[in-house]
Amino acid sequence: MFDFFTQLLLSLGIGGFGGFFIGFVTKKIIKIIMIIFGLYLFSLFYLMNMEIITIDLTKLFATSSNIITQIIDFLITTLPYLPISGSFTLGFILGITKG
Repeated sequence: MFDFFTQLLLSLGIGGFGGFFIGFVTKKIIKIIMIIFGLYLFSLFYLMNMEIITIDLTKLFATSSNIITQIIDFLITTLPYLPISGSFTLGFILGITKG
């Protein structure tokens, strides 16, 4: 009986900690990527405003939406293979909110 509860608590603890860590790191990585992407777009629009370069905005936005679509498709195909458990999901949600 003691081994069952020990294994259960160990499994819940590892799943919760792993989920929290992955959620925390995911939020930090997303923040860094968004900052870099924003600075990149700001620099492009600044150079376009100064008439140093010309940008085909329709092609730029089409390419950006294509990349976002590919990322979403990748996440949709990989999510079913992640070990989703209650403690992992709870830890992931806490990691995203605290990150």
